Amino acid sequence: MQIKLQGNGHVFQEIVSAYKRYIELGVLKEGEKLPSVRELAIDLGVNPNTVEKAYSTLSADGYVTVLPKKGAFVAPRVKDDPVLTQIRHLKESGITKDALLSAIETVYQEDHR
Repeated sequence: MQIKLQGNGHVFQEIVSAYKRYIELGVLKEGEKLPSVRELAIDLGVNPNTVEKAYSTLSADGYVTVLPKKGAFVAPRVKDDPVLTQIRHLKESGITKDALLSAIETVYQEDHR
């Protein structure tokens, strides 16, 4: 499994998006170990702090569990509600919370016309 950086936006976000996609597609399974911060940084030619930030984001989003001195592992996934999955994809595509809330408000107002 390889991550290819596209140069679109922040490098750490590209790493986050790639790992989320691999986990959601089942390419990476629960409990599987991710490369160490140092290994991935060398492979991608980026600063280790960038990889560390990506792993922290993945951990905060519930995709990985980071164990000090052991590494990052794919976290158990709770079956997501399809609505939450869509909202996560919209967020990752760059849609802001305000824009999403505005769109939701517009859709619900259409129902009352």
